Amino acid sequence: MIQREITTVVIFVLLLTALKAQGNEKYTIGFSQCTMIDIWREEMVREMRTEIGIRPDLDLIMKDAHDDSKKQIQDIHELVEADIDLLIVSPNESEPLTPVVSKVYKSGIPVILIDRKINSEDYTAFIGADNFQVGSEAGSYIAKLLEGEGRILEIWGLYGSSPAKERHKGLLSVLANHPEIEIAHSETGKWLWSRGKKVMKEQLDSGHQFDLVFAHNDFMAHGAYLAAKEKGVENDYYFVGVDGLSGPEGGVQHVLEGRLDATVLYPTGGYKAIQVASKILNNKEYKRENILNTVLIDSTNARIIKTQTETVQSLQTKIQKHRDIFDQQMERFKSQRFLLTISVFFLVLVISLTILLFRSYRTKMKVNKKLQKQKDEIEKRNNEITNQQQELIKVNKELENATQMKLRFFTNISHELRTPLTLILGPLEKVIKEDKYSRDDLKMFKMMHRNATRMIRLINELMDFRKLESNRLKLHAAKHDLVSFMSQIKNSFEELAIQKNIEFNLENEVERLELYFDKHQMDKVMFNLLSNAFKHTPEHGRITITLSEGELDFDKTRKEGVQVKVTDNGKGMSKEHVNYVFKRFYNIDQQKTEAHFPGTGIGLSLTKGLVALHKGIIKVDSRKGEGTSVIMNFPKGKEHLNEEELVQEEIEEKEPKHFIPEEALYTPEIMVNESAGQKQEQYFETFMVLVVEDNKDVREYIGDSLGEAYTIIEAANGREGLEKLRDEGPDLVIADIMMPEMDGLEMTKALKSDIRTCHVPVILLTALSSLENKLEGIEYGADSYIPKPFNSKHLEVRARKLIENRQTIRRHYQDDVNFDPDDSNDLNQLDKRFLNNAINLVEKNINNEALSVEILSQKLGLSRVHLYRKVKHLTGMTVSEFIRSTKLKKAAQMIRTSGLTFSEIAYETGFSSPSYFTKCFKDHFNISPKEYSASSKK
Repeated sequence: MIQREITTVVIFVLLLTALKAQGNEKYTIGFSQCTMIDIWREEMVREMRTEIGIRPDLDLIMKDAHDDSKKQIQDIHELVEADIDLLIVSPNESEPLTPVVSKVYKSGIPVILIDRKINSEDYTAFIGADNFQVGSEAGSYIAKLLEGEGRILEIWGLYGSSPAKERHKGLLSVLANHPEIEIAHSETGKWLWSRGKKVMKEQLDSGHQFDLVFAHNDFMAHGAYLAAKEKGVENDYYFVGVDGLSGPEGGVQHVLEGRLDATVLYPTGGYKAIQVASKILNNKEYKRENILNTVLIDSTNARIIKTQTETVQSLQTKIQKHRDIFDQQMERFKSQRFLLTISVFFLVLVISLTILLFRSYRTKMKVNKKLQKQKDEIEKRNNEITNQQQELIKVNKELENATQMKLRFFTNISHELRTPLTLILGPLEKVIKEDKYSRDDLKMFKMMHRNATRMIRLINELMDFRKLESNRLKLHAAKHDLVSFMSQIKNSFEELAIQKNIEFNLENEVERLELYFDKHQMDKVMFNLLSNAFKHTPEHGRITITLSEGELDFDKTRKEGVQVKVTDNGKGMSKEHVNYVFKRFYNIDQQKTEAHFPGTGIGLSLTKGLVALHKGIIKVDSRKGEGTSVIMNFPKGKEHLNEEELVQEEIEEKEPKHFIPEEALYTPEIMVNESAGQKQEQYFETFMVLVVEDNKDVREYIGDSLGEAYTIIEAANGREGLEKLRDEGPDLVIADIMMPEMDGLEMTKALKSDIRTCHVPVILLTALSSLENKLEGIEYGADSYIPKPFNSKHLEVRARKLIENRQTIRRHYQDDVNFDPDDSNDLNQLDKRFLNNAINLVEKNINNEALSVEILSQKLGLSRVHLYRKVKHLTGMTVSEFIRSTKLKKAAQMIRTSGLTFSEIAYETGFSSPSYFTKCFKDHFNISPKEYSASSKK
């Protein structure tokens, strides 16, 4: 036994001797920390011990002042007296620790600051996270959680500590870009769990309003959560902390268990401190400022962080175990040193010691190889973990950027439209109720109110969709009579059914049907389904809501439930579209079907999500050309709903204001055109304008903007516009570009390439206002291009100028004896060709007294009506007047150049007698042929 112990002692003596021979000098590091947070202290100590475990040349002496700055100053003095080679300090407060740390540094002992700095530059290196970045990371996440609007309760650490101040500044730097987010209240929690809980309890008791708690560490955040939980309001607030430590009481575990929404990782820096210390003591190159990376931990990455941390801790345990074994052997060596001294004096052991020396050498080599292998493996694993952490940070940033891009659309709508629309709707509703405006004014106000309400509905639908996507849309269900509720829904659509001549029925087997559901969400479901049904059901069609109860299918199980079925006999859908109808952003119009289904593509996806919130199912049965049935099954009772999804009837929110379909908002009495009869009487005295626009409100607005000076006719799309253009022969066309069936560009191209209509000027209206869009419109033949939103005065002036331009051409044609269509810059090529053909045709038959309208229309290939409109629009004359005018202009030329008598010219140009010729000539030119001849010779 003694020989075995002596052998062990000798092995260690030889091992240490070999290490000394390799030049591995032993250094002592003193570490002074000052924190009352056990888990944070334990994490830092564990990291330091792990790193020390693979560095036999380093020893560590630790002292903890437990949140007492005076005690920490005393600890530093004691460490210096212990003859340390390097000091690591985690200051409790910057100001009190600055003098003593500066003194140590100036005495020649290297100083590493960890976690926070002192108020001077007297230190060798600094290791810590950027607290400003920590605050800004938390701020960015908070802005996302609050959707750009809310109030924050901020629980500080210590007001005087630099981490607390920097985290607060980082938070403010982000909130500066979100003016709708404010810090409602700030209070110090002194880094303690109990203080965080106390602050939260005081704020809840005081009734202060806030939406989110941001604590400067996870312990205070957890304390605030527990205070809220005691009052049963923990789900009313968001909780965000800082540290992201592992373990059952760490921030990562709180995030996984839903107590915290997120925590910002604040690395302790234990590994890095020992690594930098080793470099300094061994005169290797090192960085003075070592900023540790941070990352935001939420439900998306907490599990990965925890797994990696547990792996690291497992390695740390193994390393510490080996270090402990080594230390135990060293202790045994020290305790047996006396025996070793005695053994030297026993010569009988000389041979044994020689043998042991040989064996110890072999053992040392094996131990060195094993330790080196372990060290290499640990360093390799550390590098892998570091790389994984860096990759995780990179992936997290990419995911965050992708999420921001995805949600930017919703955020922009929420912040840019909702508030101004609210400020528009309020005053409009007040104005509409007042009894001091004319009928025309009220008509305009109601049109504005109708469209603003439509935008609010679209925004609400998008926001509900976003909440549904992020699992933040909650039910507030109570027991209601479904029959009564559906009757109210039916009443909201009754006016629309009357307007479209659609038979609209509600069929129910019983007078009362009780069901647990959220009235607000069910209202949105029915609005979407009925809006689609009315949109795609033709006049004299049929729409039916059917309510029934019984044993129904629910995802491969059958149980008692209520069925709601919405059936129509409208256009229907093909099987291809039925399979994708609930897919988000799926729009049938984008699949290039014949029907036009405008929309965002999220209505039915939202509907399915709302039904699923009620634990119901929804399916569609549709056949193209026959109609569509949407079937929804809802379970009876309330066992399928969570407690937080239920509300008491007596405390339930007020009755939802049922959505009214926008088509039903066109009140019949407002649609009456008071001047219809007057316009009918003035048809031939005013100019006619065709307005082609798929939005009824915009058509009305354009008509009102042009006023009584024009007769307005309307068309809802380009195809209908072309038909009215050919039937009515307007003087001007105002058309939108983006329309169903045929857009404005196609319509413009068609009318400008048709000899019957190419003379009609066209104004295009569109929201596409880029230079490329304008050039495209002009290439299609448009005479003017006005972007939306447009000024009504601008539109009226452009319309008037285009018509006046046509009148100028007519006067020019009538007054100029030598008018040549080819010289006119205001006529298109088709119109020039038409006038030249018509003039040449008349001149070729100039001496034919029987040349009539019928002959001219036949020769030119136009009907009498279209020939009349064409000639009237281009020249301002009837066809007969045009023929006579052409003959008289030819006669005027002959008077100047032919030398014939007036009688000869009269017969030559097809007039029945010289006297009739003279009368017509004087009526046209306001001068007799004789006077004209005399004036032309001057």
